[in-house]
Amino acid sequence: MAPRAQARKRLLEAAIRTLAVEGYGGTTARSIARTGGFAPGVIYYHFDDLEDLLLAALRHTSEIRMACYKEALGSCTDATELLARLRELYAEDMRDQGHIDAVQELFAASSTSPRLRAELLAHVEPWADFAAAAIRRLVQGTAFEDMVPSREIGLMAVAMFLGIQTITHLDGDRTRIESLFATVEPAAILWDAFARGGSTLSDK
Repeated sequence: MAPRAQARKRLLEAAIRTLAVEGYGGTTARSIARTGGFAPGVIYYHFDDLEDLLLAALRHTSEIRMACYKEALGSCTDATELLARLRELYAEDMRDQGHIDAVQELFAASSTSPRLRAELLAHVEPWADFAAAAIRRLVQGTAFEDMVPSREIGLMAVAMFLGIQTITHLDGDRTRIESLFATVEPAAILWDAFARGGSTLSDK
């Protein structure tokens, strides 16, 4: 990686860590520089202003996590397998809370920043598309294939996740998502039994 690209990546990662640890209100050029171990002026060599850095950091961390989710889930056609892999990915996110906590801080701050609000809306779109594609794979070959509004359900799934994470971010109770996984698991097992039965019938 070129030195300029390395320096930019270092800035982006420092911004994410600072957002996660100190919150949006505590994320300044000085606090980001302190986190990354560089002079505050370096930020303005690579970015127009602090908000420009935060927008780029949001895109950076979202692209990294999306790549991980695509690699792990991109071929899943089985609901129980999909749920198990989602559980593992979420546990990974929790071990390194920078991404989730930083995004939550930016969502909280977006009401006062049109640029940030627009970027966050753009951030949601690929995740909704990804969720919709996963849903289409699950219903493919079943009686519901042409009936399920995958795009709308995908958007609802992302919105629900963000909502739960917002509450979790406020009170620190990280058991909600695990409870959600446990609640959905029986439904995933039933769906797979139905889907396999439908496939068997259609093959006869």
